[in-house]
Amino acid sequence: MSPPAGSSFQAAEVVDLYLHRPPYAQEIYERIQNFAPSRDALLDLGCGEGKVARQMTKVFDRVFAVDPSANMITLGKSLENGDAENIEWLEATAENAALQGLFDVVTFASSIHWMEPVPLFTKLKKHLKERHLLAIIRGDDPFEPAWQEEWLAFLTRWVPKVTGRALGSPQWEGARTQYLHHVDRIQEDEFISEPFRQPVEDFIQCQHSRDTFSLSKLGSQKQDFQRELEVILRPHADIQGKLTFQVKTQLTLATLKS
Repeated sequence: MSPPAGSSFQAAEVVDLYLHRPPYAQEIYERIQNFAPSRDALLDLGCGEGKVARQMTKVFDRVFAVDPSANMITLGKSLENGDAENIEWLEATAENAALQGLFDVVTFASSIHWMEPVPLFTKLKKHLKERHLLAIIRGDDPFEPAWQEEWLAFLTRWVPKVTGRALGSPQWEGARTQYLHHVDRIQEDEFISEPFRQPVEDFIQCQHSRDTFSLSKLGSQKQDFQRELEVILRPHADIQGKLTFQVKTQLTLATLKS
């Protein structure tokens, strides 16, 4: 039997590399705050290390951060605002979390595609205020970097090697959009981040924080993967061995379909 979807995020070898992920475009936080009907309670489902939840402790009275990975939660608690008085961490899947009370805003940061829509939204219906906001966040990959053409060719070769499916396959795309049947979209935006600098080595390690290219899935192919990516990236690094790129973050604002 194959492991459950997203189970790689339970592993310390993946979680330990999460800090190499670039930040989302800052504008998403401002947009969510501006559209929030109230700033009493925010629920962050599939919160990971709390990239969104920890940021929102500065704005919302109460923040509830839910993730099935104990390692992710441990990391999140150790980071900035991870021990804020107004944040509560809960180790559970989004579908099975023991939620209490009503929420103004629910955020999903690169996580909703791991969840089962029917049980998820059946549960949320009981815990959303009449005036509420759902915020689906996607995207921390390089946006049109100097190595874009080589990067796409690399992914086109390596995604099928590891997953057995072509890059951008219908199954892959479908899993990322199935939630749309359960929500009414209000607005969709794309934001480009400020330039981000990262050592080549850290960029490569960041890829292993992703489920597709986790070290356990690459297995004996790890060295070939890293060597090939190093050859692509190194010519684009500056004298300090750092890459400079931006990130495109997509934000979908919605309400639960009535």
